[in-house]
Amino acid sequence: MSFLARIVLTADRAIFTNFSGVGALGFGLCVPYRLIPWFLEYFILAPPVPITKNGRAKYAPYALAKVEAALLAHGFSRNDVIITPPEFLDKVISKDTKIVGIHVLDPQGLAPVSWTLRVLMGGGKTCTQYEFERLMKKIRCLRRKYNFEVIIGGPGVWQLRGLEDKFGIDVLFEGEAERTFPELVSKILRKEKPPKRVVGEQPNADEIPTIVTPSRNGVVEVTRGCPRRCHFCSPTMRKFRSIPLKKILKEAELNLSHGARQINLVTEDILIYGAKGLKFNQGAVMNLFRELIKLSRKYNVEKIGFSHVSLSSVIEMRKTVEFITDICNFNENEPCFPQVGLESGSSRIVAMYFRGKAYPWKPEDWPRIVLEGTRIMNENYWYPCLTYIIGFPGSTPDDYVKTTELLEKLRDEGFKGWTFPLLLIPMGGTLIERKARFQTLAQLPPEAIECITFGWKLSIKFSREIYPKLFRGLRNKIAKIVIEKSIDKALNIMENWIRALERDPSVIAERFSLWNVRALTSTIVSWISAKIRAREVS
Repeated sequence: MSFLARIVLTADRAIFTNFSGVGALGFGLCVPYRLIPWFLEYFILAPPVPITKNGRAKYAPYALAKVEAALLAHGFSRNDVIITPPEFLDKVISKDTKIVGIHVLDPQGLAPVSWTLRVLMGGGKTCTQYEFERLMKKIRCLRRKYNFEVIIGGPGVWQLRGLEDKFGIDVLFEGEAERTFPELVSKILRKEKPPKRVVGEQPNADEIPTIVTPSRNGVVEVTRGCPRRCHFCSPTMRKFRSIPLKKILKEAELNLSHGARQINLVTEDILIYGAKGLKFNQGAVMNLFRELIKLSRKYNVEKIGFSHVSLSSVIEMRKTVEFITDICNFNENEPCFPQVGLESGSSRIVAMYFRGKAYPWKPEDWPRIVLEGTRIMNENYWYPCLTYIIGFPGSTPDDYVKTTELLEKLRDEGFKGWTFPLLLIPMGGTLIERKARFQTLAQLPPEAIECITFGWKLSIKFSREIYPKLFRGLRNKIAKIVIEKSIDKALNIMENWIRALERDPSVIAERFSLWNVRALTSTIVSWISAKIRAREVS
């Protein structure tokens, strides 16, 4: 095969995969890679993406598909641009390649989930960091041969500031791609020297082109940005836009026509689709789901999911929540699992860092909002992952006690869902970036440790109840068995880990940091391979 694409788009293996069709498995790649057996990572958590005969990925991470669409909308031809998985780069990159664009989410393992799991599991590189650095080694080798420019963009770019020389990065591209990225590419192709850092302008909703390459797991963006202005969140730094329904349907149909068995809507809050700021638009949300259900049934697909929702929106839009459950047929056996920010049980912390989440109510109403909002969700078979933050600047032991007390009330009400503690990080591009610092267990008071372990206990209990349903849709029966056995084993280990953490947090650094499942499995595989070779020789 010969490849003539001047622009190659890719990402590391922790991103360029479909997570065996279950997006939740992607969180497994936030764990230190020494704790993940290689076969579990590469065949279950991050299986390879197939390519067409000309080297194109059959489906891609949504962000890469959007970048490709932006280039095509600005006059580049389909032959100019190719999206390919990292395993095939040496087959695609050639003397004709002038630019390699790389999408990053968590290249140094510093995102909230990754940092939290690193700290709580004894440290070490996460799978996300390991795979990024593995990719960049390949890129450096190919660059020495073909001398192309390397541009890196995506939500994880902030983690690479100051590391450009280490990884051979020519341009760090921050922000949105639709307006600015094609201009940057054109300048490089004209042999103009690019700046080291570029910040993309924010396009209007009608300027955002639809994807041409199908997205993994049927992902479609329905809103961009968020009007709530939480200090620790980067999407809220972008202006809020709802994507026109016609474009959403076009992308959903592209995915369905290429074999997607679900529609996954990406949003910071599904209930503010079509809103003007925080003035809700019930009709727009209902019409969105009506049209998507009509389209999905055309392809015999019933599953529609969405990424995020806010608790105050659920209360304000209760009738819409009930409508979505009814039209999507969510039920006890087929629930939905949105991500929801609980953040803290302390009204003082709410007022300091995320009062917009409580709107139209006041920060002191937040505990009631959490209880009422989760009650409504559970009644409608929405089983959320409630994330809450440990380490807000200025937090006191009493703030952590209030969060634990709120979690206790959720437990007593029979809450169904996960409660997941996240250590605060100074995420780039947020309002809290210069005020916060990376948290470790040694810096936390006992009340914070109790708050962490209480949430984990609730999550483990719910995981045991729900995981058989969570993976019911897996087509690969062997993968399903392996995943269920692995999860059961992992939950047992986590229960032991929590008991150890409760007794003495220092045990994490002293004991758990020494575990290396990856080395053990590699040793076993090498031993078996040697035995097979010896038998063949004899």
